[in-house]
Amino acid sequence: MGVYDINGGGEQKPQQQVNIDLNQATDVQCSNCGNRFFHEVTFFKKISALLSPTGQEGILPIPTYACLECGNINDEFLPSKRQQLND
Repeated sequence: MGVYDINGGGEQKPQQQVNIDLNQATDVQCSNCGNRFFHEVTFFKKISALLSPTGQEGILPIPTYACLECGNINDEFLPSKRQQLND
């Protein structure tokens, strides 16, 4: 089984510097317990050989965030929800 890079492995584009006042930003809270602290976790998707760019079965690691207090993953952090938000 292969492991695929979901970032595309292409060239990194230079980041444009933007000044943001974080006092005006909204804190993200756990949708289950209201906690504001999260840690990065990874879940994995199996990719069939038919869908794989290499023609071989593989595993796709997907990083996301879980609540530090209760372990909940907000819906907005799930890849399917992120995709819908970007459409």
